[in-house]
Amino acid sequence: MKAMVVAALTALAAGLALGGPGVLVAAADQCVAQCRSAHNQCRIATKGSPSCDAQLQSCMDGCRSAR
Repeated sequence: MKAMVVAALTALAAGLALGGPGVLVAAADQCVAQCRSAHNQCRIATKGSPSCDAQLQSCMDGCRSAR
């Protein structure tokens, strides 16, 4: 699961280099949506493990640093 999130963030960061400010906002929104989706999948797969919350926080921090 974590590898999937890292891969998604890496691809997202690569895309950020191509556009202007509007692209950054859209990409940030997409990043957050991907984090939340991965979090939901994690909680379903692990029956609500607290580690999912830590992964979500890490993913959201990645979204913020990509701006």
